[in-house]
Amino acid sequence: MSRPTSILESPLARQAPLSALLALGAVLSITVPSLQVTDDGLFVASLAVTGLATVVAAVALALPHSVGLVPALLVLDFVAIALFRTSTGASASVFTSLAVLPVVWCGSLRGRLTVVYAALGVTLVIMAPYFLTPTNVPGASELVRLGVTVIVFGTVAAVVQELSRRARRNVRAARLGEERVRAEIDRAAAVQRSLLPTSTDHLGADVAVAGACLPAKSVGGDFFDWYETNTGIAVSLGDVMGKGVGAGLIAAAVRATVRSARTVDDPSETLLRAADGLAAEGSATDVTFTTLFHARISTDGTFRWADAGHGLSLVLRSDGAVDRLRSSDLPLGMGLRDEWATTEGFLDTGDLLISFSDGVLDLFGGREDTVDAVADLARACGSEPTALVAALSTRADEVAHDDDVTVIAIRRAPVPADTSALPAHPARQERT
Repeated sequence: MSRPTSILESPLARQAPLSALLALGAVLSITVPSLQVTDDGLFVASLAVTGLATVVAAVALALPHSVGLVPALLVLDFVAIALFRTSTGASASVFTSLAVLPVVWCGSLRGRLTVVYAALGVTLVIMAPYFLTPTNVPGASELVRLGVTVIVFGTVAAVVQELSRRARRNVRAARLGEERVRAEIDRAAAVQRSLLPTSTDHLGADVAVAGACLPAKSVGGDFFDWYETNTGIAVSLGDVMGKGVGAGLIAAAVRATVRSARTVDDPSETLLRAADGLAAEGSATDVTFTTLFHARISTDGTFRWADAGHGLSLVLRSDGAVDRLRSSDLPLGMGLRDEWATTEGFLDTGDLLISFSDGVLDLFGGREDTVDAVADLARACGSEPTALVAALSTRADEVAHDDDVTVIAIRRAPVPADTSALPAHPARQERT
């Protein structure tokens, strides 16, 4: 016999119902007048065997490999039922049907021979009186009972065996499918991480940039980006509605569209192109919107930005003042008003531009003053982009959050990159 497969994997869980029913049958046989105990010795022996089987099943809980005890338990169960039936009237006993429990257990095991083992167990139960009470041998009708019982209970074992086999096959197929899905998700996560910027060498020495993306799942809907333009650098931070692979695919599409507008100087025009890309990919019944902050920083400090429903960006001035970058424009993909305004400002040396996703709100308890809290944290980090990103990443490890956490920070100053402050996280991208 091979190992059992069942929702209840513990041998004790299988043994307990039979032991309880045999105990109940013993009480009824003693207290109910219409029931009788025809052999006290066999009656006591059946209870002893039942107790032994229960103890063995309980001991199996402490063993790392208790599967090998299952055949022994089934033998003890059939013996206990055979003794109990013989001692309570043999052919007149009302407890013959208890044999169905070990029959079902036996039928649920692997291997076609388990049906044969179940039939042998039933034969033992029916034929026991011929060997245990030779002075009171049942009549020929007992042989007919044997044939009928073996056929019926054998059929039950065969049905249970087939159902168990199909259940095991379905479980294996489900596990293989789950493994394939996980592998696909892992590959998608790796691709998504590879799309995040990995270097600032091409941006020049007059800016320091750092960013981090911490998906709530393996694949997230947040992204950040920076790249060189004809007049300076461009930075973006987007947050796609939802999480998982679907949001990650849309995030990759938006990022690619924004990058394709590298030669476009107007940030609002870049947002319009990204919105057109979403409209081409979407449908009338599947609305997915994306919040996006996009800024262009020229080498002379000129700062132009557009915000599509994001609203979580600020500039921490070198003197400690905070300028909140507010916008009433809608997210991309809403299909209501595809118009975004470009706002122009200036970044002085030492000014720090910060943009983050709404997952950062969870890190501060969803407070309305999260922007101020991030600004305070940036001050505590000396307005260093790398230090700020590292601090928020550490906080994300310590505080529970259900949303993707993404942040990007840009300081207009020749600050040398220091990657040692950033913690290593296999499921995120952090670069300075």
